[in-house]
Amino acid sequence: MMLPRLITFLALNSMASAVPSVMPRIAVTHSVLIGVPGQILTADLTETSFKITNKASTGAGSDYSWMRYKNSTDTVYAVNEYGSEVTAFKLDHLDVKNGNPATGSAGVVFLEFNKDQTRMIGAGYGSSMLDVWDTSVAGAPKLLKSVNVTISYPSSGPLGNKPHQALFDPTGDWLVVPDLGADRLLIADAKADSYKVINAVSLKAESGPRHGGFIKSDDRTFYVVACELSNQVHLYEFKYSDNGPEFVHLAEQSTYGPDIKPKNTTSAAAGALLVASNNRDIYISNRLSGDTEDNIAHFIFDAKTTNLTFAGSVPTGGVNPRSISFDASESILFVTNVAGPLGVTAINRCAASGHLGAKPFAGMKLTDLLPDGADPATVGPQFVAAI
Repeated sequence: MMLPRLITFLALNSMASAVPSVMPRIAVTHSVLIGVPGQILTADLTETSFKITNKASTGAGSDYSWMRYKNSTDTVYAVNEYGSEVTAFKLDHLDVKNGNPATGSAGVVFLEFNKDQTRMIGAGYGSSMLDVWDTSVAGAPKLLKSVNVTISYPSSGPLGNKPHQALFDPTGDWLVVPDLGADRLLIADAKADSYKVINAVSLKAESGPRHGGFIKSDDRTFYVVACELSNQVHLYEFKYSDNGPEFVHLAEQSTYGPDIKPKNTTSAAAGALLVASNNRDIYISNRLSGDTEDNIAHFIFDAKTTNLTFAGSVPTGGVNPRSISFDASESILFVTNVAGPLGVTAINRCAASGHLGAKPFAGMKLTDLLPDGADPATVGPQFVAAI
């Protein structure tokens, strides 16, 4: 018979050999670009702490609420939602006032590059326009054309045409534009710089499609879109034909999960949507829900069954999360809260399961991000992107 002490020793030794050693955690710094009305900032996240590294005033009455970074020229393109200018400036300077501005349509709220970053599209929520910019060379972008979406598909609703996003499909030949005011998804031909709207699909009245994303699975393409007014997420197959692509509706459900409604159904407004590079995990920001904190919802797409399954939601540390962005490894989700105690937060993401951490592991106070004299009750961060 073994003595108890010997049994304990052998058991502990066996356990030690079965458990792999834990490697020391190496501190990695993640940099983000942040847009606030009247100010643009950069910040670094190291482990659990943010530090502002640079900031520049953009002037009173300005709101650079969407930006795109071109790595090959170290250029940031920023659009003033309250005006009509797109300004190019170097990332290391953040000097918007002395940057290279160009005039486009009013009320643009979204910018997106094509594959080689020689073209950039602006969605004019305030003007019903799609701006097409030449960004092939450094300096100010060159406006090639502005396409009025009301010509092909005028809205019959009270809001009018309100394009809120413009996203290239995986081939780069087509552009999908959620028209929030018209309750439509528009398809524009991006070949040969045409950008003519050639097709559209209608959603239910007062759906308000805001932001979407593409999912690629073998030889099939899907599109998922979050609707601001109905707080529904819709899944489509994006089918190609000789006459151009078309949408085939597959499913819809609440952005809060099956049969779940927000606490305040009057104010709630789904916002950003982000598809992970694994073409499986989808994240949607639920805004103005009536709770003390809003949340990010996680959905999982099954390519075999084409089912979209709600996997849970996590708080954002504030209210009205307008913008979300991955770091390069997609292990962190950055969030901006327009209101609440934390203006920018970071949430862990498991690359294997796609699940998000139960709460943000790092954050910056909203008041630390505002220009001097700004009222935190009315002004908060609008945009964040890892750089």
